[in-house]
Amino acid sequence: MSRSTSVALIGRRWCPAAITTRCGCTQPSGSHRPWRGVWSWFSLMRRAFSLGRSRTTVRTRTLLVQLRRRRNAGGQRVRRGPMLLRMPGAGQQSQESFATRLRDLRERVGLTQQELAEKAGLTPHGISALERGTRTRPYPHTIRSIADALEVDEADRSALIAAAGRRAARPAPADPATPDRPAPTLDVPPTVLHGRASDIAALGRLILDEDARVVTLTGPGGVGKTRLAAAVADAVADRFADGVVAVSLVSVTDAGAVLPSLARALGLAGSDGPDVLETLVDHLRPLQLLLVVDNLEHLLSAAPPLSQLTSACPRLTLLATSRSPLRIRAELEYAVEPLGLPGDQASSRQDLEAAPSGAFLLERALAVAPQSTLDEDDLRACIELCHRLAGLPLAIELATAHLRVLTPRVLVDRLEEATATSAARDLPARQRTMRATLDWSLGLLSEDARWLFQVLGAFRGGATLDAVESVVGAAEGRAATGALALLNDLVEHSLVVVRPDADGTSRFTMLEPVAQYARSLLAGEEASRVLAAHAAYGLELARRGAIEFERDDQIAWLARIEAAEPNLLIAVERSLDSGDDDTASLITWYLWLFWWMRGQVSRGRRLAELCLAADPSPEVRCRVALTAATMSYAGGDVEAAHGYWSESGTIAGSLGDAEVMAKARAGVGLAALATGDLATAEPLFTESLELCEKAGPAGGDWLASLVHVWLGTLLLQTGKKVQATSSIERGLVLARSRGDRLATFVALYNLSQAAIGTEEYDLARAHLEEGITLSEEVRDLANLAYFTEALADVEAHASEHSRVATLLGAATALREAVGADVYTYYLPDAELRARTEAAAREALGDAGYEDAFRAGTELEVEELIDLALSEV
Repeated sequence: MSRSTSVALIGRRWCPAAITTRCGCTQPSGSHRPWRGVWSWFSLMRRAFSLGRSRTTVRTRTLLVQLRRRRNAGGQRVRRGPMLLRMPGAGQQSQESFATRLRDLRERVGLTQQELAEKAGLTPHGISALERGTRTRPYPHTIRSIADALEVDEADRSALIAAAGRRAARPAPADPATPDRPAPTLDVPPTVLHGRASDIAALGRLILDEDARVVTLTGPGGVGKTRLAAAVADAVADRFADGVVAVSLVSVTDAGAVLPSLARALGLAGSDGPDVLETLVDHLRPLQLLLVVDNLEHLLSAAPPLSQLTSACPRLTLLATSRSPLRIRAELEYAVEPLGLPGDQASSRQDLEAAPSGAFLLERALAVAPQSTLDEDDLRACIELCHRLAGLPLAIELATAHLRVLTPRVLVDRLEEATATSAARDLPARQRTMRATLDWSLGLLSEDARWLFQVLGAFRGGATLDAVESVVGAAEGRAATGALALLNDLVEHSLVVVRPDADGTSRFTMLEPVAQYARSLLAGEEASRVLAAHAAYGLELARRGAIEFERDDQIAWLARIEAAEPNLLIAVERSLDSGDDDTASLITWYLWLFWWMRGQVSRGRRLAELCLAADPSPEVRCRVALTAATMSYAGGDVEAAHGYWSESGTIAGSLGDAEVMAKARAGVGLAALATGDLATAEPLFTESLELCEKAGPAGGDWLASLVHVWLGTLLLQTGKKVQATSSIERGLVLARSRGDRLATFVALYNLSQAAIGTEEYDLARAHLEEGITLSEEVRDLANLAYFTEALADVEAHASEHSRVATLLGAATALREAVGADVYTYYLPDAELRARTEAAAREALGDAGYEDAFRAGTELEVEELIDLALSEV
């Protein structure tokens, strides 16, 4: 997965990627299956009750309703029953109630929509949409902002929140490295948007009336391109039948990752594959969609494929932000200017507020120092600040943060000094002022804080405290114990922002223009030391993760590595560039299991092959070859996998490395098993088990648990079910002893197949339900697909044909979402699957079967889990 952050604007709101209609309902289209919502229910209900539909279809919907009611009433997971999809009626009633209550509260306090919007940090159009009921499911933070602005009591606040109802949960994206963290958004600050009404109107005309297909917002860093793009998207969203999708590319470093990032934002299967452009075109060609692509300036070589995309999709409009134009034929460049400045004769508060830059500066000044009063000299200093900061919103934001401790006049005086001594004359005027502002902000810090600011430029996607302390401690031997105090200093000076990770750990990040500035300061010998320290930290973190992935704490470590992945990937890239091939290769080796369980096999293979093309030492080469092998195997390229496993085994054999030899021999056995060569596979698995014993517990126990299962799989194929079950159960015992969920659910799947083969359906169901629970815990969608499909075989024996069709539909959608089978050593009974489907079709009829199957493809992951573990 590329290091990207993606979001979508649903109707009129920013939230995880989806395609929506003007009413806010998610439409199914093409291969897009990000687990549907209101639209899915409406269309399914319409089909279910259409003339000529079978009673079975109606029964399926009734079961879904019953289960959701049970779950809502008791809060407990009920066993074996279908799952209710969201119904539009309840949501509409909630919105009508919310709209009415909001309007009544606003009128009670005597505010206009414009005044409420300004106080709440929203747009007047947004308030209007909420009161008209056209904007559905407002976010909790939006409701809180409105309640704060209305200054209502707790009773009215609670009633307003209750009237809005609950937002529907969104699924994990196909590439969960960026995605199953808290949903990412474009970095739009919660402040009032000043002085952009004419820009929004002009851009709206270009997009809607003049049919501009590609519009690029250009301008210096910090001028507000992202914020303006978000506002424009909000203003025109209702005119695009299939909604608006926005993708931030701020963390993407490879232009080749741009199209995969767009595909992931759209929830498309195969986003990590070679045919991503074709996949995007097939999906987007019929849609009327606005695609917002943010931060393209460092990825301009991606412009040609974006041009191809827009050319092939006649109803697609692209709104991009970049410091430089894309230089493609369909592009219309729109230069975003800084905020308007106070006039030359301005001297009063009214003059200051009349200018957008002045209004913004005053708002921020009062935010950091709400008790302060401004005399005439202060007002003149604020007006001067607007001019000296050139009306750049980011510059104003950074400068006004210091009004906590400085008067406006002192602030002007200090800014004057920095501008005179630090600005680069060959930069454009607006960038000179931005640079001066950042230079000045940095100049207020201690020497250690300034040095730490430069160190932060080495990170991508932010850093935890322990990461910062590790790099600081390794670079030039500086004491790491004071890092927290220095970070707090940087936060207070608005150079660093603190955001929580999924586990609540604080992550220290910087706005992108500030991060770029920090990177520009990191140069020479010091940069080499810091970057080497950063790579060393990444290597140690990846090593620890690789160990913990095989143990009970694997869920927490999967999340931790996921949050750190941008840093690990840039460490691989820099290490290769600097000739440190061993560090790059070892990080790539340590991450293989993470990529496996997250379904990121294309990324893992690409990096492993880059490392192999370099010159790692033999001790390291044999390991990174294992990564290339496992990623190739998971992606379905068994021939390439066989070659990489063979190369690894040859090198390891010359080194006497029993651990790597065991993995390589087992891998070659898997390749043989995949091609049906059981006679070759069996002795290879046996040899691997012997090497596992030689490698010892640390190097061999984890693999041994899996090899016992694979050997049992082979024995099942030869009809030796008793021996097969014994071998698999031995692997299961080893896996459970370490708390290893991966090896456990691999064993459970194969035991379920053995139980189905002997018609022990209750035992098979128990194995499958446990495996489904474990798949949910580690968010392994590829594994969940296999377990869901196997459960359908069990349900077929119970004649639960509606459930069978729904489960098969869900399994199909999961595989499409991942884009690869991954667990190709699972060998389900294809004939049994065909009989299961045929029996369901005969019982339901073709129309009834297709309805139930489609319902399965539209289930959210949580709904699928409830369906699988519930009882009729």
